Order: sequence, then structure tokens, then C-alpha cells
Amino acid sequence: MGLFSQDKNKSENIGFEESFSSLKRMGEIVPSAKKTFELLTEFNSRTTDFEWDNLISEFHKIQYASNTNSYFYFYLPIVSHILYYKPKYENELLRYLIAPNFANGTSETDEMIEMIFGAMKYKLNENQYYLTTQGKHWVENELPKLQKQVKREIDVCWKELNE
Repeated sequence: MGLFSQDKNKSENIGFEESFSSLKRMGEIVPSAKKTFELLTEFNSRTTDFEWDNLISEFHKIQYASNTNSYFYFYLPIVSHILYYKPKYENELLRYLIAPNFANGTSETDEMIEMIFGAMKYKLNENQYYLTTQGKHWVENELPKLQKQVKREIDVCWKELNE
């Protein structure tokens, strides 16, 4: 039973569509983005690990090319929504949020978490549906607990920069 097939009200469906509108638009030209969007519409807490692995595989194929800010704002709704349901993918997905902000000069763990939280608030002020309810919950409640993982990603960025 997918997200749209559950008894959801129209507002929640509109919110989901809005949260992933950039992904959906990109799906018009990038097959992996289309597949990622389609898979996200069907996923919830009862989705099997095999199905999640398929989603993550498609997600990694997207290769969104843009400036660091657009890159970050494109991936934040997707990554936060996925990590709400499957925190086990933190090692694979946090880099999509950390790397572009590191490139913009954010290199301290607390500063990085605050920056992501601030960016979320900024985008939600522009569009209340920028993140799903689940994505917003993840940023507000789970991301602050991930200092060790955020630090690891910052260290990876430093290592790549120095190579």
C-alpha cells in the first residue's frame, strides 16, 4: 500500500507532489529521476528493504548538475524524506546535504546542522510544502542527533579537497 493509496486527504497529496515537484520535473528528461519519483509515491514504513534498495539505486543515478545551493535545495526534500523512514541510509545519503554546504564554506559540525535547519526554515517560509511532514520531522528531530555522522561527512569532504 503506497503513500497515495492510503486514506490521505487532498492536502497531504498536494503537499507530497509539491515537495517532490523538482524531482518530478527532472523526471521528464532524466529516467532515474522519474523512477525515483514513482518509487517515492509508493513507499512508506512497510516498504521492504529490497524496494528501498531499488529506490536508493535509482536515486544515486540522478546526478543533478547545478550550483551548490540548487544542488542542496534539490536533494534536501528527498534525502530527509527517505531518512525519516530508513535511517540506515545515512552513510549513503548525508553527503548530498553536507558536500554542497562544505563547498560553500561550512566546515564545522554544529554550524552545518544549524545551516541545514536554517535552510529548511527559509524554504518552508517560501513554500509550506517544500518538505514532507516526514522530512521536516527528520530535520528537526533526527538530524541534530547525527553529529558524529555529519562530522564524518565533513572529514570526507576535507580528505577529497586535499587529494
